[in-house]
Amino acid sequence: MKNTNVNLYGFASGIAANDPNCGLGPLYLYYHPEILASLPFAMHWEKMLMAVSNTRGKDVLPELTKISAQLAAYTQKAVQAKEAFCVIGGDHSSAIGAWGGVLNALKPNESLGLIWVDAHMDSHTPTTTITDNIHGMPLAHLLGQGFSELGALFSAKKLRPEHVCLIGIRSYEAAEAKFLQNLNVKVIFSDEAHARGIGAVMQEALTHVQTASHIGLTIDLDAFDPSDAPGVGCPEKGGIVAGEFLAAVKSLPQLRNLVGLEITEYNPLRDVDAKTAYLIRDLLQAVF
Repeated sequence: MKNTNVNLYGFASGIAANDPNCGLGPLYLYYHPEILASLPFAMHWEKMLMAVSNTRGKDVLPELTKISAQLAAYTQKAVQAKEAFCVIGGDHSSAIGAWGGVLNALKPNESLGLIWVDAHMDSHTPTTTITDNIHGMPLAHLLGQGFSELGALFSAKKLRPEHVCLIGIRSYEAAEAKFLQNLNVKVIFSDEAHARGIGAVMQEALTHVQTASHIGLTIDLDAFDPSDAPGVGCPEKGGIVAGEFLAAVKSLPQLRNLVGLEITEYNPLRDVDAKTAYLIRDLLQAVF
């Protein structure tokens, strides 16, 4: 992305997760503008979408569908206007609206390649889920398997399995792995990323998804080692070293051509000295 102005869309919702406090992440950044103030490009909070719910699991579907449709409309508009954007979540159900809107913006002969950086696969379907929490299902929805209400938000196109690459996976259920394996989706697990180096892995992922006409990057902050990103919704031991990831992103100029970026699952209540908040700043600078 060579745009000097980046549109930010806050998805201040944690209703699709067991712990709703990730919904506070975008609001924390909005009300602490000093964290992003040092970035060497202009940013503008275009919209802050918020959702609250007294229910959990699949009962949040009506509210989640509503806010996801709003987010999809914004990202679709940004892509059509060729404007750089970043979605700041919220739980990772934000991906349904964020990338669903991108899919809606594409022409019939265009496609989306998506690099999914995460500790988790987020690929449960409504029939395989253990918790009913939709933040564990966004990738399955984008691949065409999920609740019809959410799928209808981007009914014209779905992600194609050959255009997806997951990186950093280290916590998942067998049903998710089987779902992705059956679709032949490329998955690079955390131990492989450590062994080969995140730079080589990111290059491979980028080469893989470049078979699509447009590329997106979604980063769940729990992909990183908890010592680098303590403020996340679902921390997992191990993970990507943040400094190595930032260096890898900066070394890949092709990432400047991203159609959009998504950063999710920031929980400010678990953060230590705003360390994770400043990692978000560093990720924005590395990408844009």
